[in-house]
Amino acid sequence: MERRKLLILSATGGAGHTRAAEALEETAQSLDLPIQANHYDCLDFTTKGFKRLYSESYLAMVNKAPELWGYLYSRSEMKPYEKKGLLKLFDALNYKNYLKFLLDEKPDALICTHFLPYISISGALRKAGITASVFAATTDFDVHQYWIDSVVKRYYVHTEESAWQLRSKGVTADRIDVKGIPIKKEFASREERSAVRRRLSLYPDRLTILMVWGGFGVGKAEEMAKEVIGMLEIFPEQRFTLLIVCGRNEKLRRRLSEQSPLPHVDTHLFGYVENVHELMSASDVLISKAGGLTSAESMALGIPMIIVDPIPGQETRNAEMIVECRAGWKAMNIANLGYKVKRIVEKPELLEEARAATSFLARPTAARDILSDVYDTVIKGDAR
Repeated sequence: MERRKLLILSATGGAGHTRAAEALEETAQSLDLPIQANHYDCLDFTTKGFKRLYSESYLAMVNKAPELWGYLYSRSEMKPYEKKGLLKLFDALNYKNYLKFLLDEKPDALICTHFLPYISISGALRKAGITASVFAATTDFDVHQYWIDSVVKRYYVHTEESAWQLRSKGVTADRIDVKGIPIKKEFASREERSAVRRRLSLYPDRLTILMVWGGFGVGKAEEMAKEVIGMLEIFPEQRFTLLIVCGRNEKLRRRLSEQSPLPHVDTHLFGYVENVHELMSASDVLISKAGGLTSAESMALGIPMIIVDPIPGQETRNAEMIVECRAGWKAMNIANLGYKVKRIVEKPELLEEARAATSFLARPTAARDILSDVYDTVIKGDAR
């Protein structure tokens, strides 16, 4: 049977879009389907300066002016995205190499984990002779207005509520499918915590808390760690394991290593790790921001979240859905983070209830289901 060519397209603007694309690419290699799937960043076909400007401006805004980002996020939801004047001309010039690449590749389908790969060229795609069907694999629990474009054949969303919201924005039901956010296979299957803890040489019967910082600055991350450690300090009769992933923030790791250890808290500090899925599987609760991929991975593994300082906009909406499903808690501030930890220490049944509730948001087979549906749609030539 003829192999079908799928291009998986992302854009540098938050790591989650790339991780979702990588999950789709890896999953495609393991499926028994006649497909060839390769991942590309659409910004790699623009100038280095533009790619850096696009990615760095987003990160600078969400880290240094999150309230402004939240305002712009909400404001841009009010009306359909429309390119006019200079912006339209700018895209036509800046994405011409990208458009040529698509034309040369002659793909059967485009699966986009960011809206930029299609809204940047949607007006020119068909005019250029590119007939590939376009699919949008959304990467948050909610779907922003910018994802909506007439060129998209089908949207894959994480929840029924997301589908409802898309329909309210004028997208017909036949163009929406609840499949979930694509996650890598290591996050797609749950493993017994006791087995993972033995493998990682962790105490098997202690309440285990995992803190993952992502893009937090040094000052705030250190304050949060101190708040959690300070709260555990008031329970000297109990024993805990605290896992702290600092990522590439060596300054944070060094500062935390200088803290006096508590005898009843087995504390492990990590830099950048490749096995965060194991650390999550070994843990009872995850303290983190509410990025779409992190949230989807946590729910798939059955790990409740304490969400701290979510970015206004998409992360706030992710947090709201997790809390609404009772699969986690949102800490209003650093002091409130300590209170949330205190509650689950004093009432362990809260954790068990939240762990059970993660099943409402778990979509462990999303990558496989999306790829299978894209293949069926391309082969059959119609949307089911």
